Amino acid sequence: MSGAARARAPGAFLRLNHGLTHYELDDDATRPLLICIHGWSTASYVWDPLKPLLRAQGYRVLSYDLYGRGFSDRPKVAQTAKLFTHQLTELLDRLSLNTQPLNVVGYSMGGAIAARFVSERMHQVERLLLIAPAGMAVRAPGLRAFAQRYPRLTDPHILALLPPVLRRQFQNASKGFKDDPTVQLIANKQMRELSYRGYLPSLLSSLKGVLATRMQAEHEAITRSPVAVRAIFASEDTTIPHPQAKALFDQWTAGADQVSHIMTGAGHALAYTHAQQILQSVRDFLSEAP
Repeated sequence: MSGAARARAPGAFLRLNHGLTHYELDDDATRPLLICIHGWSTASYVWDPLKPLLRAQGYRVLSYDLYGRGFSDRPKVAQTAKLFTHQLTELLDRLSLNTQPLNVVGYSMGGAIAARFVSERMHQVERLLLIAPAGMAVRAPGLRAFAQRYPRLTDPHILALLPPVLRRQFQNASKGFKDDPTVQLIANKQMRELSYRGYLPSLLSSLKGVLATRMQAEHEAITRSPVAVRAIFASEDTTIPHPQAKALFDQWTAGADQVSHIMTGAGHALAYTHAQQILQSVRDFLSEAP
């Protein structure tokens, strides 16, 4: 991630404890703040279709690139929920946003990070919206444990397999949207990520870190708090399989004023392929008083 690559970056940068973090923050400080946390293989550009709709709801939007993605640095550190929660906390502190009410949206792996972050800020967070969130069932726990125990044996093979798997995943996510230039642009940006050194090791570290962690305790704690929560799962999602993930979410949040539902016809890329439908389904939730 060179200076030349960053020359085209929108927004700004801050040097945090583990390196530069790229972010975009709306100017109007009179609006309530809404933080957007992206997922495993994407970066903050994944929010481009949804951000104008969130602004139209009256929010001041903050989006940023997690370590290892987008225009942020790729530090050689374990990518745990603790790391990413600290990154966001430090970013808010540097932007003088750490003491005001917060609203949070988390997509995919960003949903797991959001759950951890919100569970530590329940006195400060008003709303939490989860889109195809990770942090429910951990997939292939035996293989993850083996990879964690024998990294020298497994890491080279996983790193070799990731590029073709990701290319196919990006293509499949966008192939039904050939006439949507925004979706195609995001798919192209995802493909470009593969050319940056440090991206694939970051994904691998997240697979063995934050994505190997169930967020049951965090969700149960949030349920006991005043934080309003909504979750959207996708009927065609094979990355976060909705029947199991939704069932766990509903179990962990039972008895609370929290709602989860399935978006029919959407896949895991719904954050950018179904932005209008997402807003329609949560418009009242985003506008109602906490």
